[in-house]
Amino acid sequence: MKYHRVFVRAFISALGVCLLAANAWSLERLHVASGETHTLGAEYADWVFDELVLEDGATLLLDGSAPRWSLEARSASIGNDVSIAGVGQVGPAGASGTSVDGQAKDCRRGQAGTNGTHGNPGGDGLSLALTLSLERLESLAIDVRGGAGGLGGDGGNGQKGGAADKCPGASGGDGGDGGDGGDGGNGGNVRIYYSFLPESGLQGGVGKRVTIENIAGAGGKPGKAGVGGKGASGHYVNMRTLAGNKKWIAGGDEGELGEPGKVGRSGVKGQYVVERD
Repeated sequence: MKYHRVFVRAFISALGVCLLAANAWSLERLHVASGETHTLGAEYADWVFDELVLEDGATLLLDGSAPRWSLEARSASIGNDVSIAGVGQVGPAGASGTSVDGQAKDCRRGQAGTNGTHGNPGGDGLSLALTLSLERLESLAIDVRGGAGGLGGDGGNGQKGGAADKCPGASGGDGGDGGDGGDGGNGGNVRIYYSFLPESGLQGGVGKRVTIENIAGAGGKPGKAGVGGKGASGHYVNMRTLAGNKKWIAGGDEGELGEPGKVGRSGVKGQYVVERD
């Protein structure tokens, strides 16, 4: 029985080693079929493939949690309309300020709306270094644009002023300020080093076969200003005066309009280099 347990443990251990070895081997080859999209996890951000096959219309998405990528393929076959993308994410929008509804208590000024919060910055496009020994190259588009900044939150609206009683009508609350738009993300930097395998039949440059889009993300739009609350209306009260038996009690003023936010700043365009080894 003891011998049996030892044998089982040894078998399981050997099987685990075989599975790990098979998995390691499979990671050295990446094949994305025609028209399919494959996401490459951040654990491959610095990786060498024995073979990279991207068929016509294939898309390779790079995980944004790794900001810098270095991929090498000892044999690369790239079809028509192939894409490699690592676009920066759009920044989340800011929250809108709170508006104060209804009307304040008699004679009291309306409450002001709260300010909107600022939009968040857009993410940077990924930086990518590709080293490719090309067996085939038809057309490759690399997209590492910066993400747009998030929208600024709108300012909240002010409350209406309290009604007149034995006092003048109260003024409305001021509107809240709009939040600023978030800054745009930077475009990613791209470096491509390539060579031609003898069996490829390729020659010359690859400039017409490779396009790179690494523009900066636009700044986010600003939040709108909150509207001031209306002032309470004036009214007459019964009171003996030299002009008669009634006296006019003035109403309140409308609350101030909040300030609009500012447009976020655009990011910086990335740089790129395409060189033959």
